[in-house]
Amino acid sequence: MGDADLDRVEQPEAAQGAPLAPGGPEERTSSGVLDPTSLRGRFSRPSLDGVVLMLLLFVAVRIGLSPIQDNSFLTHLATGRLIFERGYVPTTDPYSWTAHGHPWTVQSWGASVIYAAVEKLAGFNGLRLLTTALVGSLMVLLWKLTDSAKGLVGRLLAGLLVVALGSGMWTERPFLFGAIGLALVIFAADDRLDPRWMVPVMWVWVNTHGSFPFAPVLLVLLAAGRWLDERRPPVVELRALGWTVGGTLLGALNPLGFKILVFPLEMLERREAFRYVKEWQRIGTSAGVDRVFIAMLVITTVLVVLRARSWRNLLPLAVFGAAAVVSARNILQASIVLTPLLAQGLSDLGRIDGRRRPPLAGVALHALVAALAVVSLMDLRGSPTAFEPYPQEALSWMHAKGLLGVDDRVITRDVVGNYMEFAYGPDESRVFIDDRVDMFPIRVVRWYVGLIDVSGDYASILEQADPTAVLWDSDSSLGRWIAKSKDWKVVWKDETWFVAVRS
Repeated sequence: MGDADLDRVEQPEAAQGAPLAPGGPEERTSSGVLDPTSLRGRFSRPSLDGVVLMLLLFVAVRIGLSPIQDNSFLTHLATGRLIFERGYVPTTDPYSWTAHGHPWTVQSWGASVIYAAVEKLAGFNGLRLLTTALVGSLMVLLWKLTDSAKGLVGRLLAGLLVVALGSGMWTERPFLFGAIGLALVIFAADDRLDPRWMVPVMWVWVNTHGSFPFAPVLLVLLAAGRWLDERRPPVVELRALGWTVGGTLLGALNPLGFKILVFPLEMLERREAFRYVKEWQRIGTSAGVDRVFIAMLVITTVLVVLRARSWRNLLPLAVFGAAAVVSARNILQASIVLTPLLAQGLSDLGRIDGRRRPPLAGVALHALVAALAVVSLMDLRGSPTAFEPYPQEALSWMHAKGLLGVDDRVITRDVVGNYMEFAYGPDESRVFIDDRVDMFPIRVVRWYVGLIDVSGDYASILEQADPTAVLWDSDSSLGRWIAKSKDWKVVWKDETWFVAVRS
């Protein structure tokens, strides 16, 4: 997909000069001038919209090329490796000593397979390029969703808000597949995409991320809003809904079967566990992403009420906005739904027509493309990972000393558990807990919450868990307690981490 000129065909003006570089018959007008709506024409004589899109893509690509660090991604990659090694998708937990053998639904098995395959073919830089492709595609789709703003100023403001959110949210996680899917759902609901495409889109979404229920929910809201506004059957939305439901059910054709469709419902039974997870809690004002989203939500609400009030806008705004306020995990999906609503509210803001093609636009676009190429090459030459926050030296020491085997019961933070799964795998070590709180016994989750609590009953928890070693950060309440405890002995330490065993 390209910039707004794809659906705003502009007739070339004779006064724009002599023919440019030779093009094929399909790229030239009857007067011999390169057609500005062709691919070569858009690059040779870009519109202002095209330049702004390139600027936003510049930022998006830099986000996508960030060194790999996300702890959840490491478990997804480790699981993909495991699937290739064993030839099947795990159905029980292979990683931990606290829930080993417990039922586990690998909801993102498809993403794990993709990650492991890319790693085999192109290493970590290949994974960074995959993330960049997903982030870039999402940016283009979101830019297309702003075209209802019409004027360049409105589209730019909406785009800047989207990028500001993305800078803190677009990481190498499987939710990027779901984010692209949700944007395509909006295109289908607006009759800008053949709804039959929803069948393969939903199959991919179902098998890469558990957020797929957002698709039918959004379409039901849009259909209901259309009916309330016009009092006639919402044919387009219902057609998109039908194909979406069909694609969702087809998603059950996978190694895990129908259980992948009911997994989101099973998660509701784990509400106690999820209430301890920060991203499942209410949004606040301390995190930058939360503040940007609150600003986006307030601005969109005001503009929709004042300038674009309709049930078709109000229903998705209310439901998805509330979902994000209740759980920060839903900010990404809510921001996608809010993007076209915000653009409608900013409609006709300013007098700059983004379809204009001034000569300097070409210079600006070409400069941005050249700068992006140079910066991207420099990024790819740097380290593809940023594992410094993880206790790599401590784990290496423990592994060498025989303290990290499958029979050892090492207590660590959850993010360290994700790294251990990636670095050592289930055949070399077992973890205490990771961020898959949906599958651990609630007792284990309570243990972990107690260990990170500044006033936790550490002695009781450690007695119940009966670990063979503790790997923790020194500058913590648990770390200071262990340093003073007569029952534990610190056997390794650096500036950040320590390893302790029973005295």
